[in-house]
Amino acid sequence: MRVTKIDAARRQLITAIRLFFDGGDPVSVYSLASNAWEVIDVLCACAGIDSFSKQARENLPAGHTLKHYVNEPCRNFFKHAAHDPSPDSSIELLEANVSAILFLAVEDYIRLRQGGPVEAQVFQLWFIAVFPEKVSKDDPVAQSKLDSAKLAFPGIATLAESDQIAIGRKMLEAARQDSDLAADPKTEPSL
Repeated sequence: MRVTKIDAARRQLITAIRLFFDGGDPVSVYSLASNAWEVIDVLCACAGIDSFSKQARENLPAGHTLKHYVNEPCRNFFKHAAHDPSPDSSIELLEANVSAILFLAVEDYIRLRQGGPVEAQVFQLWFIAVFPEKVSKDDPVAQSKLDSAKLAFPGIATLAESDQIAIGRKMLEAARQDSDLAADPKTEPSL
């Protein structure tokens, strides 16, 4: 099987989103999403895409890198043991960080490809609906996405996290059965 960089990123992203909405292991979701993001980030930079990551970098404190925030401490902890080989060492993985890295990868993927698989489209709207405060009030494109997200997921921001994820799972199931969405030229095939 031959796999391109974008294929690998898309596969990891789709798997991470499905795991997320199925209540799967957060360590696996985070690892898959951060792996996909790293590939997508480089592809966006090489293509000159105004990615969400590029915009985020413009707001980082001097001397900090976005990759540092993605890799430290969780991603490197999950991948390496050389710096701390104790089997009892631990780290705290926040659920908010899991959904945030997933959004970062999804948003950059959609900008890079000018579309994406159903899973990415649903997650993008879900995240924006759940975290409307993160949407720039000065960006008309972002506000348009927020309006769409509120229509797709009315009132979701006020619900408990488990209910938010359950609603996202139901929306993903419905979207995967939507033949009009599948036929849209901006919708890429899923796995």
